[in-house]
Amino acid sequence: MPQFIKKLRLIFIPYLFITIATVITYTFLHWLLFIQNDFISLDEDVINFWIPFAFPIIPVLIWLRPNIKLLDLKVKKGDPLGAYIFIAMFSMIAPVLIAQNYLETATGKLTPLNKIGEIVQLPKTKYYTVKSLVVDKHLLRAKTTYGISGKHNENFDMYIHVAVPLFDSVNKIHKLIDHNYINIQTLKRSKSLILLDGKVISKDSLNKINPDDIKSIYFLNERVATSIYGSIGKYGAGLMTSLNSSNKQLPTVKLDLYAATYPKAWLGISFEKSINNSLSSAEKEAGYKEFANSCQQQFDVQRLDKFQYLERYPVGKDLKRFTKAIKSKGIIDNSIPIIVLKPVYEPFEARNGNTFNWIFGSFGIGAFVFLIALLFRPLKKIEEETTVAIEKQEDKSSNLDMLRIFMPREGYFITPILIDLNLFVFMLMVFNGLGFLTFEASDLLKWGGNYRPFIQNGEYWRLFTNIFLHSGLMHVLFNMYGLLYIGTILEPIIGSKRFALFYLITGLIASAASIWWHPATVSIGASGAIFGIFGLFFALLSTKIFPQEFNKAFLISTASFIGINLLYGLSGGIDNAAHIGGLFSGLICGYAIYPILKKEFDERQANDPSLNDGANLND
Repeated sequence: MPQFIKKLRLIFIPYLFITIATVITYTFLHWLLFIQNDFISLDEDVINFWIPFAFPIIPVLIWLRPNIKLLDLKVKKGDPLGAYIFIAMFSMIAPVLIAQNYLETATGKLTPLNKIGEIVQLPKTKYYTVKSLVVDKHLLRAKTTYGISGKHNENFDMYIHVAVPLFDSVNKIHKLIDHNYINIQTLKRSKSLILLDGKVISKDSLNKINPDDIKSIYFLNERVATSIYGSIGKYGAGLMTSLNSSNKQLPTVKLDLYAATYPKAWLGISFEKSINNSLSSAEKEAGYKEFANSCQQQFDVQRLDKFQYLERYPVGKDLKRFTKAIKSKGIIDNSIPIIVLKPVYEPFEARNGNTFNWIFGSFGIGAFVFLIALLFRPLKKIEEETTVAIEKQEDKSSNLDMLRIFMPREGYFITPILIDLNLFVFMLMVFNGLGFLTFEASDLLKWGGNYRPFIQNGEYWRLFTNIFLHSGLMHVLFNMYGLLYIGTILEPIIGSKRFALFYLITGLIASAASIWWHPATVSIGASGAIFGIFGLFFALLSTKIFPQEFNKAFLISTASFIGINLLYGLSGGIDNAAHIGGLFSGLICGYAIYPILKKEFDERQANDPSLNDGANLND
């Protein structure tokens, strides 16, 4: 019993206080920075998931870890310290995550609107009710997006985002029709788009038309025509109806002109589905057609105007995709913010569900699991106060050692700079609202992605910039792990200047190989350059520059890394052309530099016979 009481006092009670403080602290910061003051506009996944997911790691490692190390953790197999830290972190993460979800829904204000146009006049809130609005499915704008997910890129993801314009009423559209006198001669002299009975005709066809055969002509100004027909309507559009036409022009014009009055808000409907990424292009295309037909059927029967209330889409990948759908046709009035609303068909009072109870439920479950885990290990048999002080001092040193990964120093200068630069670019894209888990190809292209048509147009700088771009979180983490592994080994051997030079050379060659193989694919990532450095290292391992023991230790692991990653590249979604281009250029660089490195080592060994370990070679 004394052991159990000590565990409660020294470990479990501090754990409870740290967990409660962590939940309260992040929830308060979330409310203060992102809800109350809208301090910075971040992706909803970052605010509600990734930051609260990572936040508990700090108090666990700094304050709770020394207390956990009071346990006698010496065992023959396994890592009990890591297991206890893992349990403590995840028992904290659950209530923090659930609390953020509850905070978002509970603090969201419901604003009643008489008509949808009032949404731009009133203060921004999360929820709305609307007495009067017009939803026009005929003028929807849709965007299809593809992605790849899974640990090994095994999923091919398909998304369809549909934005439907919302209007106060139908009658306002007529204000944008130009009713000035228009005739065929006027249209001949203009650069405007011309339609006869709803079909585009050329100026030559217009010259052959008898004015007496025309029943009516309407002219749409530049803004209206562009919003309906896109860039081809930038000079306006003349709409003509012939006497013998079976179609009435005005109803058609009336339908199209819903787009003429720029909507104050849009209704957002999204669909998604994943299929196997290893399928052929034809099978993926068939899968998409089946998915699109299913979405169309669901959309056709959905009563979009029968919602209970509307929820504003926050900054995130969904809002971004809806925005792209909206901008896919016609011009956008940049003076009016794009507001996309999600229809909710449940009562407003039910928005929180049981989230509040689950905050305490998850906390209780996590605390119980941690308490049970404490029963399996006894306390160390040394003085408590001394132990805590020693462990905290050791943890400070351990935390500093972890930070040294990102700090340049002699013999390890270029690797941390490259890691920091890649992570900086990634975070910059995140804070620009481009995503977190994944980025879209169009955004990667804007930020400097590698793309053959653009390279052919003279944008050669993309061969360099794409080396510092990554498609998402897991992509950048895996690449930086590989760079850290090879950099800590190879940079002290060949020298920082050479390491930087070969990294850039192999990276550029990998980029060139990628656009040579892929005619119209956006490629990005540091993996081509990293494969180049691994290729250089493999070339040196195949020589006699290192001791035999060093070669045995690293030759198999390096070959395994290269082989496994090339095999993964065959599964699709991975740029194996860049990998192979970087690998072979690295091999060539390794064999080219071998004589120089060998000569330098021989000279050093001659000057100092005590140097008998080739692995100590440095520049």
